[in-house]
Amino acid sequence: MEEQVIYTIGYAHHTQESFLELLLKYHINCVIDVRTMAYSGFHPQFNKEIIKAYLKQHGIAYLHMDQPFGIIKDKIELNTKEGYLDFTKLAKTDKFLEGVSRVQNGLEKGYHIAFMCAEKDPTDCHRSTLVARALYEMGYEVKHILYDGSVETHQHMEERMKEKFAPDNGQIDLFRGEQSEEDRLEEAYAKCSKEIFIVNAKRVLKDDYDFPKPNPNA
Repeated sequence: MEEQVIYTIGYAHHTQESFLELLLKYHINCVIDVRTMAYSGFHPQFNKEIIKAYLKQHGIAYLHMDQPFGIIKDKIELNTKEGYLDFTKLAKTDKFLEGVSRVQNGLEKGYHIAFMCAEKDPTDCHRSTLVARALYEMGYEVKHILYDGSVETHQHMEERMKEKFAPDNGQIDLFRGEQSEEDRLEEAYAKCSKEIFIVNAKRVLKDDYDFPKPNPNA
């Protein structure tokens, strides 16, 4: 599966033209929108109907897969003890796995896929820390298209995420002992995911934001 590269991309600060330029640069012919609500007050040119029509004009398919991949879920059983969405639990649900299978079918049919959301930095978005992560851990190569047109490997993104959310300061925790790299990575994903969820939930729900909602069975 090494030859099947999956990309992610954020549209923040892009025009439709500059966004298209990056898609064409990496031969992407299918954009999967993972936003819960595919509308933007800051970037209306990327509202669902508008960007779908624009991409179609240039031979690029557009799919809005909010049901499997959106992260605003009113399901306490998917929450952490703190009361925020647990991405690892979501990634094990039937709906999410059905979405992954659909992506795999698209890859097998020859589509070059990019997961799209708003955020400029892949470490700030669940397109990378949830959706692309799941496929990366299945053996697919994942690359994140950055604003300047360069790409970052998923491995490099994880290293940046560890430095930001679980830095190795050389100290040993008296209660947990020395932390392995695997533990650091899981800690980084958990902290990063919580931050991503809070930002997205406040943006989507606005005055209806009502978290945390602790899961007593977590």
